[in-house]
Amino acid sequence: LLNAGALPNQDPINCLQIALRMGNYELMNLLLRHGANVNYFCRVNTTHFPSALQYALKDEVMLRMLMNYGYDVHRCFDCPRGNTSHCQYVTDGWTSTVIKDTMFCEVITLSWLKHLSGKVVRVMLDYVDHVNICWKLEAVLKEQELWPDINWILTNPRSLKHLCRLKIRECMGRLRLRCPVFMTFLPLPNCLKDYILYKEYDLYGQENFTGAY
Repeated sequence: LLNAGALPNQDPINCLQIALRMGNYELMNLLLRHGANVNYFCRVNTTHFPSALQYALKDEVMLRMLMNYGYDVHRCFDCPRGNTSHCQYVTDGWTSTVIKDTMFCEVITLSWLKHLSGKVVRVMLDYVDHVNICWKLEAVLKEQELWPDINWILTNPRSLKHLCRLKIRECMGRLRLRCPVFMTFLPLPNCLKDYILYKEYDLYGQENFTGAY
């Protein structure tokens, strides 16, 4: 169906979401290579960051697959509260506004997920330039084993090579990142194309399935 032109982003229930919930790497890869949108938002219980991340927090293979195909990582660090105290939703009630505005820091610092925060954020930092983390996320990350590595990245300039990769990916746009066939039209050496597409972090392509946290 996909080879015949079926569109993977048209169904009310997102096809990629189903593949993510199943944990089916092959189906995820197939959908992504045919243009499935990694930045979809679930119509029920949506969050401030694209919904796909919720299903990949415990699996580095899935997480990097999303990031490699242009997942909007910056949305995860976009917290309006910044360095101020984060008030819990104790008076707002269970409203659609509260659910829709749920930030990444509120999710990853939940008691049953915060042990994953260091590993997830460390992976995310491979796909962004300089980001600021909010007070709540920083407090939890400081308790994690990977905090020294994370802190070093956050407080030092990123390499020019990395920044150039991010800029090229930005110029390509997420649509082209979702359909890697566009890369074949770029007059660049294959090694540079692989670098732009984060092939060194393509755990699925390397058949390295030991990335589950």
